[in-house]
Amino acid sequence: MLKLAWRNIWRNKGRSAISIAAVMFCVIFAVVLRSFQIGVWENMTHEIVANNFGYLQLHQKGFWADQTLDNSLELASINEQMFLDHPEVKGLIPRIESFSLVSTGEGTKGTLVMGIDPKKELPGLQLDQFLMEGSTFAPDDKSVVVAEGLAKFFNLSVGDTLLFIGQGYHAASAYGRYPVVGIARMRNPELNKQLVLMPFKEAQFMYNCVGRATTLVVDLEEGADYKRVDQELLAAIDSSAIELLSWEQLFPEIIQTIEADMAGGQIFISILYVIISFVLLGTVIMMVAERQREFGILVSIGMRKSKLAVVTVVENLILTMGGALLGMAIVKPVQFYFKYNPIDLSGQMREAVEQFNFEPKLHTTTSFMINVNHGLIIFLIGSLVSLYAVWKIMTLNPVKSMRS
Repeated sequence: MLKLAWRNIWRNKGRSAISIAAVMFCVIFAVVLRSFQIGVWENMTHEIVANNFGYLQLHQKGFWADQTLDNSLELASINEQMFLDHPEVKGLIPRIESFSLVSTGEGTKGTLVMGIDPKKELPGLQLDQFLMEGSTFAPDDKSVVVAEGLAKFFNLSVGDTLLFIGQGYHAASAYGRYPVVGIARMRNPELNKQLVLMPFKEAQFMYNCVGRATTLVVDLEEGADYKRVDQELLAAIDSSAIELLSWEQLFPEIIQTIEADMAGGQIFISILYVIISFVLLGTVIMMVAERQREFGILVSIGMRKSKLAVVTVVENLILTMGGALLGMAIVKPVQFYFKYNPIDLSGQMREAVEQFNFEPKLHTTTSFMINVNHGLIIFLIGSLVSLYAVWKIMTLNPVKSMRS
């Protein structure tokens, strides 16, 4: 029967090509649609979480619920070597994060001030690759780098001076006057509007937090399983004094947004599958209609209807599998192309995306499981619609079919 089905496929190459093409384009459309949706969220997570905030952060107990400098962490109380002994931990990155009023003498704005050491930081805060003007600062400098959006707000250029006033540790006054040595374009759109970066030591001094930090980012090795690392480190630290939080705990709103978007995507892809089902059913109906006379003759010369139905189903399964595999193979280069050459959004769509603090680019994911999952689903749909051919054959009237 397999041999007979194979011969039937090549007996009418045009019909077989149409069936294969229908399945192939269904797979391509479904995979591209899902790849863009998942790819956008993968890129967003990588840009915002992995490159800026880190997958794991260490704080004084209660800091994340009440983010004040009074809940900052005493660095001397942390056993850094215990973290470094873990094979998937590269190091701990200290930060001072607080707010301050910033003025140029003509305008004032509330800003996020972050004290960092760029040489130790995650890729999103390694300033050399993001500088638009000027240069970065050294660990012992008394200068700042401002984000592009903030520089536009104040109409700043390199060499201008910013005045800071805020509240430091234990209600101490936090003030200072610092020259701008660089202007950087941050990957995170929200940070790009309000961030001021200064050397970690100078931020400690200005906020009266010498020997303290608000956050220790746990820098992980490339490809590390942060969930497993989280569980292993939690078992080793004193959870009554310090808290180790994963990015899901730090930013639950991102998880909720992803889940809501994925749910909407599932509804859309379900509608797509309904459309695909009717497309594939149409190809089966066309095939059965064209072969009515052939089926009638085969049954008349003694071929059992059940055997004819099995041959037809096998034929459809081969065509469906061939179309699915071809679609999975053809769509792979498309996934890789848009992974590394994302679509840049413009106009109102760009502004709308930036309002949600996302990079205005559409990436795809290159996960092969998407291809396999959607290829398999469409293959199953193709198998189900083949039952129409079985029903038509089992209810076939040979005399009417031969006269058709």
